[in-house]
Amino acid sequence: MKLRQAVVAGHFYPGDKTMLQNMLKDLIVPVTKINNSFAVIAPHAGYIYSGKTAGKVYSSVDIPDTVIIMSPNHTGLGHPISLHPAETWSTPLGNVQVDLDLLDKIKKKIPQAELDPNAQLREHALEVHIPFLQTLNPNVKIVPITLSGLPFDAINKLGIALAEIIIDVERTAGYRPLIVASSDMTHFEDAEAAKIKDMQAIDKIKQLDTKGFLHTIEKENITLCGLYPISVTIEALLHYSKIKKLTPKVELIDYTNSGQVTGDMNEVVAYAGIVMSLG
Repeated sequence: MKLRQAVVAGHFYPGDKTMLQNMLKDLIVPVTKINNSFAVIAPHAGYIYSGKTAGKVYSSVDIPDTVIIMSPNHTGLGHPISLHPAETWSTPLGNVQVDLDLLDKIKKKIPQAELDPNAQLREHALEVHIPFLQTLNPNVKIVPITLSGLPFDAINKLGIALAEIIIDVERTAGYRPLIVASSDMTHFEDAEAAKIKDMQAIDKIKQLDTKGFLHTIEKENITLCGLYPISVTIEALLHYSKIKKLTPKVELIDYTNSGQVTGDMNEVVAYAGIVMSLG
């Protein structure tokens, strides 16, 4: 499979190149960079709702030449760990190459991972990040991973594998790939209740407590959709920081909800932007 065509351009973000460029100019704002960034958690709703939060997150970090994007699976299609086999992804801004070497390393290191395009046939949660990355680094390559229904053992193994692959790239290529964990927060609750729940989940992310995070999601019935990308990212950061003997840091950059756009605070979707870095 050579090319994955954009499937939500014109819906989640403008399908016209000039309109998309102009929107991204408004969303990507000058901010102080967070040094030594390892990963971000960024939302994946339509740009009019969550684009400001995504823009603040991406503005806070340097975008390296390879970005590993982990998305949840909203359609139920494909394998639990799906690696999209396309060589190129298309957006209105042009094509982005897939880092096939890194994709192959993940496949070899994680036998459960499958080369499978089905998980991304109608999926928006990965594609919407690409125009931000293209804008900030026109030479960026991506590694597209779609996750669903993973037990903790699989989460842990995938996180460790990604950390070790990232260390290998750092050693051989001289830069560290960035991880993007794609997730929205609570869905379709009133804004106050959503925030109370989401801050409990965010506290567990700040503590880098993967099991506590998963337990809180289940106990509080938090309808956060990117629990697997976030959990794998925590495990990757923990393993990487342990090997490198560095101190992991987690910073909440932005928290908002759709009601701030629609005016309806009774039934919102909430969005958080988080940067994970190393000290």
